[in-house]
Amino acid sequence: MKRKLFFKILNISLIALFVILVPCFALKKARDYEIYKEPEIKTKIYTVWHIETFEGGGKSRITYLNTIARAIEKENAGILIMVKSINPDLLADELNNSTPDIVSFGYGVGQLILDKLKPFTSTYDVRDELINSGSFNDELYAIPYIASGYALITHGTGTGILHCGTTGYTKPENVYNSLNLSPAENESQYEAYKDFVYKKDVSLLGTGRDVFRVNNLNKIGRTNASIKPIDTYTDLIQYLGKITDDKITNKFIALSLSNKYQNSISEYSLFSTKYNKLYADGIYNDMEEAIYKCYVPKVFDK
Repeated sequence: MKRKLFFKILNISLIALFVILVPCFALKKARDYEIYKEPEIKTKIYTVWHIETFEGGGKSRITYLNTIARAIEKENAGILIMVKSINPDLLADELNNSTPDIVSFGYGVGQLILDKLKPFTSTYDVRDELINSGSFNDELYAIPYIASGYALITHGTGTGILHCGTTGYTKPENVYNSLNLSPAENESQYEAYKDFVYKKDVSLLGTGRDVFRVNNLNKIGRTNASIKPIDTYTDLIQYLGKITDDKITNKFIALSLSNKYQNSISEYSLFSTKYNKLYADGIYNDMEEAIYKCYVPKVFDK
């Protein structure tokens, strides 16, 4: 009797031990598997500063950069890219506090960031007439990735009083000097555009943004303006420079210059810096052909 009771107690104890140990063992295995399948991902944040020193086309160029950033984040777990717009007037102060990994910039601020940039060894098949504008002392520090140009916009009755919108960073005076036009009355970009629309004795030396606006007004019959693209000079070029030189920054710049994204620049009413023809006809085709005949100054000139 005692022997039967002993074995009964032993069996119950073994069953209880089994009930306790098996779930613990299974839980440990599950945790090991989970850790193996889902390793901890370290996050690294990159920053891209976008500095606009001229008006562009129909959409902000920062949208283009954000599109590239999201594509890289999607393909690289743990990588985050923050694109930040920087007022060119505040750039010097911003650089005293921090520096980005990549910088997107236009004419007029190159000297402020030149000493922080790493040189490029690849030109990404950028047009010959544009690529040299990103060099300094025979080394390439900036890659042009989006282009725009100037146009003489008139009401069709002669040039009248020439107005020009300026930010103080680009040099549109080089345009009217190259065309032997009388000096322009310089205003803010919006004031110059507004004066053209409402004053019939005014002509406008406009940027790509003005071409976009006036072309749309022509379409709806609000204006009947003549738009003549300038083929002598442009400094309306956006560049990319790298301050951090690694796999991610180089991938960002390579994607920005890839055919896939360069071909999308037509969505911005702007122009590729590669040999990609984006427009078949109309004013943007005329602008495209004119831009690549222009003299383009070096972006690091004062």
